[in-house]
Amino acid sequence: MTGPDGSPAAPGRVLVLSAPVGEGHVAAARALATRMRALWPEARVREVEHTGRGGPWRDALLKGSYAVTMRVAPRAYGFGYDLLVRQPRLAELFKELAAGRFGRALEPLLMAEQPDLVVSTYPMISGGLAWLRRHERLPAHTVAVVTDVAVHPFWVWPDLDETWTLLPASQEQARSVAPGADIRVVPAAVDPIFRPGDQAGARTATGLRADAFVVLVSGGSLGFGGIERLVDAVAAAGTDVQVVALCGRNERLRTRLQARDLPPERLVVQGWTDRIPELIAAADVVLTTAGGMIATETLAVGRPVLFAAPVPGHGRAGAEMMAAAGLALLCPRPSDVTAAIRRLCHDPAELAALGRRAAEFGRRDLDAELAALSDRI
Repeated sequence: MTGPDGSPAAPGRVLVLSAPVGEGHVAAARALATRMRALWPEARVREVEHTGRGGPWRDALLKGSYAVTMRVAPRAYGFGYDLLVRQPRLAELFKELAAGRFGRALEPLLMAEQPDLVVSTYPMISGGLAWLRRHERLPAHTVAVVTDVAVHPFWVWPDLDETWTLLPASQEQARSVAPGADIRVVPAAVDPIFRPGDQAGARTATGLRADAFVVLVSGGSLGFGGIERLVDAVAAAGTDVQVVALCGRNERLRTRLQARDLPPERLVVQGWTDRIPELIAAADVVLTTAGGMIATETLAVGRPVLFAAPVPGHGRAGAEMMAAAGLALLCPRPSDVTAAIRRLCHDPAELAALGRRAAEFGRRDLDAELAALSDRI
């Protein structure tokens, strides 16, 4: 899209679509919308955080089934993920069935908005957009933003104009699903508030120890992945370690951790909070079981990431890919967590090297990519 003088012009109407199935999809959409409004002040940028007509019941079902599966039977989720990756024909069958449902549900919204640009951060929504494109009901430029490092088949829809991935390895994975699709490696969709900051100041602001090795532990918005065992594993690394456990919306986890016989100098238990950027800046490392947004937000702040016993499926696959890229350490067992924390406590050179690689990843310019996108519309 170009202006009267031939220079890139902002799109007039933009739809940024996500679904509340895990906070990562919504967080990425909000981050993109925030950056678009700053970059394109004359554009009408609207965020929609549901899957279209009939969305409330469908979104509640998707969110509830995902949460129950990850808490009760995570191996079943991992089995389903691996099955779709290894059986592309089966994946295409399920994709086709889902795409039509979501496409019909999204069509009234698209007809009412008449956008120039549609961006999706949720794979099922991307499938609905692809179905509409195949049926010539979607003239807008469409972009699917993959919020995980690992790219499963439902993320990639060749009918869409672009698919954004996080790493070259992610790009290759997406191309194996759809060889003819336009797959790009693009900076992570994180809010601009996630940026390098003063660690000492962040510790003062959050009340954390100035003299400790601070480890921020996260199991995502749902607090899954055996967080209690991992908190114990981090604490076992020594008395000079302070653990900050993010419980998200998991109040049961928060209650159980608060019952631990550890003083706040050793363990801080945190429920749902909007102070994540400060807490990441205050930490020496961030340990997560989930990956996704917390990992990319951590890298944007320039802090090292440790994946501990990552959840099956996309969590484990993404952790392995980030470790292979030198952006994280992978700790399959709690004992590995304890060993890694002890090593990083006493080896500032290794910690600094991880921090440098994180900072290099975080310095990539998402705003420049959005500016280039406007020229492709």
